[in-house]
Amino acid sequence: MTLTMPDKLWPIFRLNSWLINLLYRCAVSAFLSFAKKRGIEIGLFCVVHTFGRQLNWNVHFHLSVTRGGVNLKTKRWGNIYFNAAMVEQHWKQQVVSFLRDHYNALNTKHDNYQHIRDFRGWSQFLSSQYSRKWRIHLAKKTEDVGLTVRYLGRYFKRPPIAASRLRHYQGGDVHFVYKDHRDNCYKTLVLSQIEMIDRLVSHIPAEKNFRAIRYYGFLSNRKRGEALPLVYDLLDQEEPVEPKPLNYAQMMHHLVG
Repeated sequence: MTLTMPDKLWPIFRLNSWLINLLYRCAVSAFLSFAKKRGIEIGLFCVVHTFGRQLNWNVHFHLSVTRGGVNLKTKRWGNIYFNAAMVEQHWKQQVVSFLRDHYNALNTKHDNYQHIRDFRGWSQFLSSQYSRKWRIHLAKKTEDVGLTVRYLGRYFKRPPIAASRLRHYQGGDVHFVYKDHRDNCYKTLVLSQIEMIDRLVSHIPAEKNFRAIRYYGFLSNRKRGEALPLVYDLLDQEEPVEPKPLNYAQMMHHLVG
């Protein structure tokens, strides 16, 4: 699943990167609250991406959510389905309320916000963004574990740009390919060395010990010890054995033989 927001809001998170640490709760709120109403505990994890296809700032979340959950009191499993329109509505409400509540602590020195002079102006601006369409993508349930793993590897642990997208560099400008979502065509962007470095560095989290991937529900550290064995039992699955971590010598042996 993917949660996005209007481009007019992206700069506020670049100017106030500490907000991103708190934004996770807005991203998972819809799923956790809907599940709570059903009386079940779902499992989900999510990651924030601050980069777009041109390495510009584009704040959005990728999430993986179970299509069911466990009732820890009755020890039963229940299915759940999420409606895209309801998720979008909840996500919009959470983000707008979040930004409104933190107005007094925000740095708003950006061209997008020059017209804002006070809290009233900020609230009016947020209301105008709330009325826009926020793109939400809820993928179909996956049956193939391999597809799920490849998806997670692609979106949860990838850098801002893959080496395969770099087309030309000989000490001067950097050429790389990106897909323009407006016409679905591949295009080439040319940046100077300084521009390229500046865009890459801007996506390095400013907060110390920032955790990009976060777990909630029965996957959270607080609940997984009690809930996961029950989940495996209810789904008639074997609990996986956690592999032993490899030391440096073992990793080198696997790499070079």
